[in-house]
Amino acid sequence: MINGNEYAFEDIRLNYLGREIIGFQGVDYETSKEHFNIKGRGNVNVAKGRGGKDHTATLTLLQSEIEAIQAQLPAGSDLTDISGFDVIVCYAPTGGTPTTDVLKDCRIPKIKKGFKMADQSMVVELPLLPFKILYNV
Repeated sequence: MINGNEYAFEDIRLNYLGREIIGFQGVDYETSKEHFNIKGRGNVNVAKGRGGKDHTATLTLLQSEIEAIQAQLPAGSDLTDISGFDVIVCYAPTGGTPTTDVLKDCRIPKIKKGFKMADQSMVVELPLLPFKILYNV
């Protein structure tokens, strides 16, 4: 909390593919690291081990943003053809210091579109496969 203000959704700025995105309704990302117990004789844990890290992310975008990206691609291409790109997420609360995370070298593994009668706008959840996530850069 900064000056009594907590971070809010309106404080987030999102940039990718060289432009600020205003038609997004959500962004989430996570880093996981494998941790495990190593067994010795019998069923006794004798040590702790650790493995690799993995990163996942999802952007929730309005259909107009999807179409704006698609319009920049060559005819016949789709978003899964885009080679790695960075997504920059900046949390900048009023009166506070901005915090920036960078989702490095992202790729889009699939696109799923859908629309229902009662929907007021078309929203697309776009899964991302970041190569690495840099926190607080």
